[in-house]
Amino acid sequence: MSIAQWYFIINPVAGNGQGTKYWRKIQLLLEQINIKFDFGISTYPQHSTHLASYAVLKGHRYIVAIGGDGTINEVINGIFTQQKVPTDAITFAAIPIGTGNDWAKTHRIPSNLKKAIQLLVQPKVIKHDIGKVTYHNINTLQKEERFFINVAGLAYDAFVTKASETRPKYGNSQFYYLYLIARCITQFKATPATIFFDDQELSCSFFNITIGQCKYNGGGTNLVPHADPTDGLFALSLYKNVKPWEVILRAPQFYSGSISKHKEAVTAQVKQIRITAPVETPAYVEVDGEWLGQSPIEFTMLPAAIRVVVP
Repeated sequence: MSIAQWYFIINPVAGNGQGTKYWRKIQLLLEQINIKFDFGISTYPQHSTHLASYAVLKGHRYIVAIGGDGTINEVINGIFTQQKVPTDAITFAAIPIGTGNDWAKTHRIPSNLKKAIQLLVQPKVIKHDIGKVTYHNINTLQKEERFFINVAGLAYDAFVTKASETRPKYGNSQFYYLYLIARCITQFKATPATIFFDDQELSCSFFNITIGQCKYNGGGTNLVPHADPTDGLFALSLYKNVKPWEVILRAPQFYSGSISKHKEAVTAQVKQIRITAPVETPAYVEVDGEWLGQSPIEFTMLPAAIRVVVP
């Protein structure tokens, strides 16, 4: 029996719980243009990771994530944790139906379902970089690892992401994220850490640390405007002594990318990053909007690691 070209992985609660509804529409559109497909629907946390690994092991080489940034991250981790097939032999695509869709913004992947599906007919692909982060479990202190395709954040970024774990299951998560930013700014204390990147070392207290392959995270903030997912380098932005009142007054700059020109900002493009922090005040990390764990933390670049469908 031949393998259908595209394997779709659907998050049914994406898009404020509308994932199943979107999938019905997508199926009709696929049938109209005669695209052969198979699919799996995630039903529990990390299920999309298991579905992606299983799909590769069963012979699928073209995989589509239907969901938001969290779904995309889970699918990428499924592709990169399997060891049967080289990841650069796999083609990945996404139909963004999440509330943020930050990864899709960099690539200008259309939110219109018909236009997004049309990209699969004669796919244009790029070779996309992937990051690997090793960190330590906050409870066991054991080393763990995770792959990411978009943006990683520490300090304030990780603080807000951790707070977002209590967000409502449904509702407008972008507005809720803005509410969290405003609420958390009065609670957060700058994170003391030492960052080693390539041949440099910097020790101080950081308001925020952003490490990107793509440009956007947190519902559209652009803290790494110099990110390029095909250059084999991490875009690093370090924000040191940024005051809480500045975050509020300069909010538009966080979205335009011009905040990277702040006098307290340090930007670079690097291949490897290592972060340490005092035991009593560890640094925490999130990737692609998923809170992970604590320092010591290390980032390793996997250049041109997967084929990605773009407009």
